[in-house]
Amino acid sequence: MKKQYRLATFALSACLLTGCGARETNATQNSEAESQTENTSNIDTEIDEAETSGALTESESRETPIAPKEILIDFTGISEFHPEGTAAQPYSLEILSETYNNITFADEWYNASEDISLPMIGESWDCFYDENYTYQWEYTYQWEDGKLSIFDGENCLYVLEYPTDKWYVNGNNACLENGIFYGASVMNGYAQPDSCFMFAYDLENEKLLWRSADQTYNSMNFLVKGDVIFCGYGFTAEDDYLYQLDKNTGEVIDRLPLKKMPDLMAEKDDRLYVHTYSYDYVIEIGNHTEINQIYLNAVEELENTGYLPNGDYCYVDNGTGFEKQKELAYPNEFVIYDINDDGIDELLIGVEGTCNSDSAQYIYRFSEKKEELELLFDYYYGCRFYENGLIYAPASHSGYTYNDDFWPYEVYRYNEMENMYECIASVEELDLNACPEYKDNFPFKDDKDGDKKIYFVRFYEDSLRLDEGEYNDWKEKLFESDLFELNWHTLS
Repeated sequence: MKKQYRLATFALSACLLTGCGARETNATQNSEAESQTENTSNIDTEIDEAETSGALTESESRETPIAPKEILIDFTGISEFHPEGTAAQPYSLEILSETYNNITFADEWYNASEDISLPMIGESWDCFYDENYTYQWEYTYQWEDGKLSIFDGENCLYVLEYPTDKWYVNGNNACLENGIFYGASVMNGYAQPDSCFMFAYDLENEKLLWRSADQTYNSMNFLVKGDVIFCGYGFTAEDDYLYQLDKNTGEVIDRLPLKKMPDLMAEKDDRLYVHTYSYDYVIEIGNHTEINQIYLNAVEELENTGYLPNGDYCYVDNGTGFEKQKELAYPNEFVIYDINDDGIDELLIGVEGTCNSDSAQYIYRFSEKKEELELLFDYYYGCRFYENGLIYAPASHSGYTYNDDFWPYEVYRYNEMENMYECIASVEELDLNACPEYKDNFPFKDDKDGDKKIYFVRFYEDSLRLDEGEYNDWKEKLFESDLFELNWHTLS
């Protein structure tokens, strides 16, 4: 097996003292453990006697182990939250291969691989390390919450206890960097509130820094790369994603749909090797730092001058000047995200402006061929973006009055051939109860439920007149997927 054995000398001794590899008990190990217990007991007795007599030397004092800091992390009543900060930029991911694996277990896939390794101690999956620390899980029974010990050499610094299910194999599911601990709370089963999330915890100040959204983590491990955490979530009859989380805030900054839940992953040479229930993936990690910087420069230009990437001025030119208009307007917002699932991150800009006339949302994409930002979408502010690629775009105004919460809208979908978003549907409601003046033009024969309400729907080339039940069925089928959880940012 291709494990990495860096730090193995001190790490193994640390793990032996804490029971690493407890699943492989034998007489030799038991006798060693008893011997260690006896030695420890003798040392403790000697130290107590020396302290009583006042004869403890300076050398002996230095060798006295420091008790680890024990911390209980309680998530009761704590839902998803994120601190403010500069957003980390996701890596671009390209699937190089997708191979059916005949439903092999993750450890079988890993053990058979000639290309990848994880920093684990020996054959055990619950004792692992990184460049600075060794991590050891301990639990009485497989199904119980456990405790995680963190070692610096042979010194145990922390013992952490937090709710997480040990139903699956562990493996590099903890990380301590600069006093901040990154971990996960996992539950086995279908999606439930307050479950399957990652978190960051300040060990020195004993403070929870962020908690990611529910159902963003139930993989066996996660990987930290720069300011990004790679992790996975999925379950039966649920969507399966490889997530990228902002390490500083815990926000989802990107997600890659996979056919099955990613349960174990490893990185080598800027490639992710991901095992799922029935498919193995090789994914290339591309750092689009340069493109992201182009996007950020465009946002700064907008913030400093009011000009959008295509050269248009973002506010209504009412003679008040940019600084005055900016003061009157709502803060501009942006997010970098692959919104149309074409493998390339887009720049989304929201300008709420000073009035309806300059309130709009835009989608730009950097064209490497043209070496410029292309405008893909431009519409009134308030759009909603769906995972199936649709954009719900509310109209800026309407000629009708409404008694319900309806507002006219259009639906857009990205046309890859035309390299732009095209309108595929528009919807308007006529409620005769609110607009009796349209009685002579009301299509009563289409109002099958007799509520004096009809929906005019243009869907591609078809013009439809639907009563409320028919309209609700049509709308439900069209917007069948979830909304994107976009984390908008402002520079103001």
